[in-house]
Amino acid sequence: MCNIHSNQEELTEAIRLAIQDRATWFYLLLEEIKADGGNSDAIAEKAIFKFGQMKGQKIGTATTPREFFDGIATPNASLAFAMEEIDVQAEKGVYRFHHCALCEAWKKLGCSQEQITHLCNLASCGDYGVVSCFPELELAFNGTIAENKPYCELQVTLKK
Repeated sequence: MCNIHSNQEELTEAIRLAIQDRATWFYLLLEEIKADGGNSDAIAEKAIFKFGQMKGQKIGTATTPREFFDGIATPNASLAFAMEEIDVQAEKGVYRFHHCALCEAWKKLGCSQEQITHLCNLASCGDYGVVSCFPELELAFNGTIAENKPYCELQVTLKK
């Protein structure tokens, strides 16, 4: 039994390190675009939103908060972000992510709190891209780790 737990911890750490690598190259890419005089935020927002749409299309159908969460809560994502379902009703679902390897990487790079919050806002364009694939649903963040909260809280609701 101990070996299974150890394997799960190793897998979680490997996934988190891969996400940290992604966060590092994301940060470095934005810095280089800025250094060349480009609008790194506009480029990042568009590209990350499109990436989110690609991920959303892989989910298939999601017309309720339950279906959406079931689509994003893959085993690897659940491990990496320490995902927790808080409350899922017919019209609203609240989920918490207790770990963010992206923020962890940006801290290791020496980013300020303001930079981390900004990078997180750009990265969240991917989440909005995912939700854009489901016209019945709407996404809001009720706080993030990047804002010094203990978790990221996502709220998915049916559009009225």
